[in-house]
Amino acid sequence: MKTLSNILKVFLFNVMFIGTAFSATTCPALSIDENYASPATQAEVVINNTICALMQLKKDGIYTHLNVLNISKKQIIPFIDVEYITELALAEYWARLKPDERKTFEKNLTKSIIENYLSLLSSFDQFENISIEVDKNIITNDDKSEIKIYIYIGTFRESTTINLKMIRKNNQWRVYDLIFQAFSILEIEKMGYRSRIKRFGLHNFLKRIQ
Repeated sequence: MKTLSNILKVFLFNVMFIGTAFSATTCPALSIDENYASPATQAEVVINNTICALMQLKKDGIYTHLNVLNISKKQIIPFIDVEYITELALAEYWARLKPDERKTFEKNLTKSIIENYLSLLSSFDQFENISIEVDKNIITNDDKSEIKIYIYIGTFRESTTINLKMIRKNNQWRVYDLIFQAFSILEIEKMGYRSRIKRFGLHNFLKRIQ
């Protein structure tokens, strides 16, 4: 699981900075319209706002671990459909859980994202030489969509691609999967939960995370 965890850290680390290139011209942060029809536009605004907030922390000299995590909780976590990720990750186990037990798993996943992955932001101190391009040819199927984000890094414009899978709920698009170099955050979480549930049993594992 350590290797999978490290892979997840890498592509979460990448996606957190995809708005850097245009943040200097669009700060102060933009407001999010609940009725954005385009998931690409909503993704751009949310991620750009996060970058703006982080850059402001650095400018003010208060770029600390705690402040970065607070920004992450306010700007990033609401943009992720943790409930839906948890349901998909638990797969057949989801139906066996009571509502309060499902909430326990959701909190566990949120805590994991914040502590293990978003905490990487606090060690990042460079916001230069990164630019992005969002592919406007969006794949949409009813309330789900997938967008490609091209990231260019450094003087030689080395590029990488991230796919965001999003779902529309209450007129807002939220991320439920992120794919980087064929690795899926959802599949990694699914393998992690399946392994631990097989080891401890569903309800024994639930007690461990309460």
